[in-house]
Amino acid sequence: MKFVRQLKPKLSDDAEVMIFYQDKLLINNKNQRFIHTCKEFSLFFDINDLIAIALKDNKTLCTVDIAKNLFLDLDDYDFVDLRMILGSLDQESFSLIGRSKMINYWRRNSKYCGACGKKTDFISSEEAFQCSCNNEFIYPKIFPCIITLIHRGDEILLGRSKHFPKGMFSTLAGFIEPGESCEEALVREVKEEVGINVKNIKYFSSQNWPFPSQLMIGYFAEYDSGEIILEDEEIEEAYWFNLNKLPSIPPEGSISGLLIRSYIEDHS
Repeated sequence: MKFVRQLKPKLSDDAEVMIFYQDKLLINNKNQRFIHTCKEFSLFFDINDLIAIALKDNKTLCTVDIAKNLFLDLDDYDFVDLRMILGSLDQESFSLIGRSKMINYWRRNSKYCGACGKKTDFISSEEAFQCSCNNEFIYPKIFPCIITLIHRGDEILLGRSKHFPKGMFSTLAGFIEPGESCEEALVREVKEEVGINVKNIKYFSSQNWPFPSQLMIGYFAEYDSGEIILEDEEIEEAYWFNLNKLPSIPPEGSISGLLIRSYIEDHS
């Protein structure tokens, strides 16, 4: 699979599409397919709304965000929340769906100019939106975040956000502020959220996170000093957990889950 920029596609009969409605993805309940032929569903969207995002098996793969749920009467299809299927997706599928959702989010929120309120135009040569009031281009927005696994020998520090189910714990994360490096943001976020200091920060990996449009930059960080003090309203609980007695953790498809499992594997 090869990603392409947001081009207006030249459609052939075998072109395919991922269809979104209110940030939910259309899935065939019988075979769990989320990629459909454009020809099969051409009556449900305007062909001019399609955006090409990838080439897969020499086929153009598009995405479209429909305004109304026109599929209510179709058997065997449902729009599903991406968070509910995260654990069942391989990395390629997750990247593809994530890119698709992010592009739709950008397009939906760029239809009108933030300066004057007028409707913007899509400039295909620049692959961006533009308003005549200032001629500035509106490109897809990505919000950079750090996410870190803090370790102390055979223990790791995990927190539970108020948005998580009871019993679910994850690594700490936060947005990078203007002027900060990733490492500076990590030190600040950890101190703000749980009151401890860290050292020996090591990069792990990164992942797109389409909720709504983040780039998660993952690190390991070693505990340095301090006691857990919850200073952020987002975090309801935070504890040190032994690697052999972990609570419910995020699925492997998420970078949080990958950070935790990678550390366990290296220390087993």
